[in-house]
Amino acid sequence: MRNIWQVIKHDVAVIFRQRSFWILTLLMPLFLILINAYYIVEEGGLSSTDRDSSAEETQAEGSDVLVVGLVDEAGLIVEMPENLPADLFVPFADEATAQAALENGEIEQYVHIPADYVASGEVTVYDRNFQLFESGEGMGVAFGSNNMWMLQYLIDYNLVGDEQLLAILGNPVPSASAEYHALRPPAESDPERQELAEVVAMAMPYLYYFLLVIGGQYMMRSVVAEKENRTVEVLLLSINPWEMMTGKLVAMSLVTLVQVVVWVGGGFLILNKGAQLLDVAQFHFPPGFAIWAVLFMIFGFLLFASVMAAVGAIAPTAREGGQAIWLLVLPLMPVLMFASEFLEEPNGTLSVVLSLFPFSAPAAMVTRLAVAPVPLWQVLTSLVGLAAITYLFVALAGRFFRPGNLLSQESFNLRRLATAWRK
Repeated sequence: MRNIWQVIKHDVAVIFRQRSFWILTLLMPLFLILINAYYIVEEGGLSSTDRDSSAEETQAEGSDVLVVGLVDEAGLIVEMPENLPADLFVPFADEATAQAALENGEIEQYVHIPADYVASGEVTVYDRNFQLFESGEGMGVAFGSNNMWMLQYLIDYNLVGDEQLLAILGNPVPSASAEYHALRPPAESDPERQELAEVVAMAMPYLYYFLLVIGGQYMMRSVVAEKENRTVEVLLLSINPWEMMTGKLVAMSLVTLVQVVVWVGGGFLILNKGAQLLDVAQFHFPPGFAIWAVLFMIFGFLLFASVMAAVGAIAPTAREGGQAIWLLVLPLMPVLMFASEFLEEPNGTLSVVLSLFPFSAPAAMVTRLAVAPVPLWQVLTSLVGLAAITYLFVALAGRFFRPGNLLSQESFNLRRLATAWRK
């Protein structure tokens, strides 16, 4: 026990003296959550009411500078809809007059509606400085701030002659009359917490990804570093390989625990501040979430650390051992790629499969638990399966920690990784 304690103290001190460890620990949660919060706010985190009001304000502002000429040879445009700026379209008698106004900078664009529009359905738009990928004011009649085809709406309004009828023709089955029944409802459907729930669903897989992968790398580098500086030769004279591995697993667990406390604590503070900025209710995790999250983190870390411990035992250098990092990244990639599925379909097939597979279970199951109720049998099945696989891999890693492997300078390859445990 004394030998194990000495290994723990030494390895923890080495990691804590690294400046890169503290930079990553302090800045990573802020970076991840701010990126996800920015994505939510910019891409749809606002409520529909906020989006509508924002669109109306932007359109009103845009109407002060946007002027579009209108040459209506078909005689269709008789009345301007109330929800379009009255001075948006300026009528011209012919194309020559509109062209002259365009060249003089009096208008931004002009639209030519030919006499046979009803039969052909074609119009022509002329612009002095058209940019294909520009939106908002630069696109003129093409797109308003709310992505509405204003010119088409103007023509359709005058053809139909009734705004209510036009709305019905454009959307014969309005969403207001549709009833929504969620077959797999999320934990809470309160719209006030939807924005923060999306942030949690996107950030949680990344949080576990970095904790598990970086924790595994710490383990591998700790073993390889002692092989490179030949400290392992001295250590093996006083402690047995199993004590060495146990001490390193505990040491890296403590290091990861510090990161968990800082990242999760910082995440809570940022989420609460984000709730105030977005003017929504603070995000509250379901009861018992913290217990499950800790259990999955412990077993997940031991599983990933044992894999990298085995790699470190047979890799002569950190560079060669780093080639095996894909063993950790590969099973976690689907969780990162389909993070949105955990919010949209928390009990869907993909979410359930990823949360039951041991190598992706830590990140997947905890993300599901954060945003939706999960059947208890699935949580227990996932945790028991993860614990069983973790035990097997820890025992297997112990077979790699043998003097022959720790003292060997043979190059790392997959064949050695598959066979070194038998020596």
